[in-house]
Amino acid sequence: MTDYADPRPRGRGSRFKTLGVWLIGHASPVIPIVVVGAVIALTWETLHQVHWRDVRIALHGMDGAWLAFAAAVTALNVAVMGLYDVGAFESTRSSAVERWKYGAVAFAWSNFLTLGPFAGPAIRFWLYRPAIDRLADLETGVLSITISFLSGLVGWTVAALIVPTGLRLDGGLLAAALAFGLAFAGIYAGRRIVERIERYGGIKTGWRGALALAGIGWCDWLLAGVAYLGCLRATGHVVPVIDTIRSFFLGQAIGLASLVPGGFGSADAFWIAHLPMPVSVATAGLVAYRAIYYVIPWAAASLLLLSWATRRASRRLEVARRIVAGLVGAGGVLMLLSTASPALHARLLIVEQAIPLPLVEASTITAALTGLLLLVLARGLNRGYRTALVATISILGLAAVSAILKALDWEEAAILTGVALAVWSQSPLFDRESRGSWLEPRDLALAAVALALFLVFGAFSFRLGPGALSRLTEFGYQFERARYLRSAGTMALVVAIGGLYLLMRVPVRFTRLDEAELDRALAVHGRIGHDTSFLMVANGDKAVFFDDDRGVCLYRTAGPYLAVFADPAVRHPSERGDFLNALFSFAGGLDRTPVFYQISLEWIPALHDRGYIFFKLGEEAHVRLDRVTLEGHAGKMYRQILRRAERDRLRFRIVGPEAVPALMSELAAVSQAWLEAKKTGERQFSIGFFDELYLQRFPCALVEQLPEGGGEPQLVAFANLLPGPHREELSVDLMRYRGGGSNIMDFLFVSLFLHGKAEGYQRFNLGMAPLASVGQMRGAHARERLAGLLFQHGENWYNFQGLRFYKQKFDPEWVPRYLAYQNAWEWPGVMTNVSALIAGGWARIMLPARKPRQAAPPAD
Repeated sequence: MTDYADPRPRGRGSRFKTLGVWLIGHASPVIPIVVVGAVIALTWETLHQVHWRDVRIALHGMDGAWLAFAAAVTALNVAVMGLYDVGAFESTRSSAVERWKYGAVAFAWSNFLTLGPFAGPAIRFWLYRPAIDRLADLETGVLSITISFLSGLVGWTVAALIVPTGLRLDGGLLAAALAFGLAFAGIYAGRRIVERIERYGGIKTGWRGALALAGIGWCDWLLAGVAYLGCLRATGHVVPVIDTIRSFFLGQAIGLASLVPGGFGSADAFWIAHLPMPVSVATAGLVAYRAIYYVIPWAAASLLLLSWATRRASRRLEVARRIVAGLVGAGGVLMLLSTASPALHARLLIVEQAIPLPLVEASTITAALTGLLLLVLARGLNRGYRTALVATISILGLAAVSAILKALDWEEAAILTGVALAVWSQSPLFDRESRGSWLEPRDLALAAVALALFLVFGAFSFRLGPGALSRLTEFGYQFERARYLRSAGTMALVVAIGGLYLLMRVPVRFTRLDEAELDRALAVHGRIGHDTSFLMVANGDKAVFFDDDRGVCLYRTAGPYLAVFADPAVRHPSERGDFLNALFSFAGGLDRTPVFYQISLEWIPALHDRGYIFFKLGEEAHVRLDRVTLEGHAGKMYRQILRRAERDRLRFRIVGPEAVPALMSELAAVSQAWLEAKKTGERQFSIGFFDELYLQRFPCALVEQLPEGGGEPQLVAFANLLPGPHREELSVDLMRYRGGGSNIMDFLFVSLFLHGKAEGYQRFNLGMAPLASVGQMRGAHARERLAGLLFQHGENWYNFQGLRFYKQKFDPEWVPRYLAYQNAWEWPGVMTNVSALIAGGWARIMLPARKPRQAAPPAD
């Protein structure tokens, strides 16, 4: 056995070193907790005097001019931060402007999460990756920035501690000069030390470079302190500059030592305890400082990073759209809650004196409606619609104006303006053209939920009882309550109008394929197809997707879905993945989710790999024509059927497509008699319907009955024949009869079996037996067990078992067919939309027969 122990002697120094490393490694997660706890313990007597009601009052009373000054200084500070990267990453292939942009964004983003550059290396690696050849180039630049940043903080902190308290201008100039000198010394010394490390040999110590970085670090921290002073002055209290700056830099040092992101909590507790103003007022000033200096730049940087990420990797596009849509939806919720809440009394008095009452009333209602519209538009943004983008920016602007006019809510107006700018900055994400009206029942449901939220929140906010509704029209009844109730009534009216629009709007009409497209589709399928389901394209109720000549499939759009009918046809099984990629891209352009109806087992692996879930629809009956015979025991049933047909004077013949037009009136009469006898109506998509052009495209099988006394035969049944490619499969689609029922259909099918066998076809497709063998096995999904119960007990709605029993007598092979969809929770929606597609419309799912039509009924 090999001994891998270290043979070197381990002395006391080595043991102490190992113990020190172990302590540092295990204590580092506890350090932030210890530092924050110590700061809070030392300042607890001051912190427990903070009252959030007083903080809110102080926030509402802050001076907007000073806040604007602090925001301007922050913007200048972010611009200065970008200069770190201009000097530190000169060795990269990026331009100076690019380095400045990357640096400003990286600092603005990482300041909120840590301090300065400490969360920036990962972002900078991603930003500079196309512009570097060696990772060491990036490490050297990050190390230079870190040294400069820390040197600036240390220089200002030491200078603030050294300069005596009470000095004014002279003291400030002295502190500034001392800080600059210390920063320069720290950078120069730090770079000299680091350049001795072989890995970081790229760092150059030159005094000019050190002087430039010292100036950047010095300006960076100076502007941070000025923004801090501006936020404190916005509270209305005058603070001593030197003492306040001293506490600012000490707090920043404590925040850095605590390792807490942004120094939140640790630095704030120290500042509150040392500011010469009431603690609640100081807290309000710090909230403003955190928002202006940290949160807003971080949000802006996040949006820019999001935009850059989507440009570099299109797969992040959907995620980016969801983020922007969530931001807009949050703005809508903010407007709803703001309108459903009482305004500040002082502001309300100003509004009543300065703004005409009708304008206030209109603005309150407008504010509520904009909140509702923003929630609906957020769904359009999530889909990437350009129309939704333009409408959202306009509605956000209107909402901001309404917030000011209804109650001088400048905070909400500022937030909404920021959201509008954020959405505008992401305009390239929204490049889809909306095809007609994209409003759906989901949008109506979302609006109804928003209305319920508005009603419940407002009822609690205004403490409304049942008697409030009887005083809705009284302008003197506590103005705000009356305005809230009128806004709620208007919102309810708008939601009701939206519901009526969805119910009454004209559906998007389906355009039937022209003859050239139909010929191309049938030609491609004739080369690469194998079954007969695709031939139903000639019925005119399905669209065709071509992937060049590699593959083809039939589809229709239904609600948010693109429903593919039957198996797509591809040249080779190995190309199924590429075909699905092209189909998914096409569906994405239509803003539809692909679902697959009546697919076979052959396509399940490819769809399973894409996360699809499967629901068994039933089984398809395939009769092996090589087993069909009139001889022996196997042909006994067939002989009986033929003898019975002979006694009934029935005859079978097949006519070509050219002979069908002359028979069209007789075919239509048989079809109408069948529909009336069955008390049903035409269906579509997965079932053929009577259409003259469809019938004229293929041969037609006829069953005629000769009169007893002789004369012209009468047509009693017909079926349009679907001859599959390569003589693999033969089938029929539209089957209609009158009179003798099952005897006639038995004769028709047996005659077709014999004809197909004589023509060299391998199998005859008898079609689906819906829900057959679904949910019968132990452990089946609950939704399939439910479908199985419908198969067993649903004979009042559909002849499920009778159809299965009838086809079984021909001894077919049963082939399962499935519905494929992406998410389990989508099953009810997918089934409902496909059912509406088959029925020809939502209203026809449960309604009885309608007259047959000559063209496909629209259902999109």
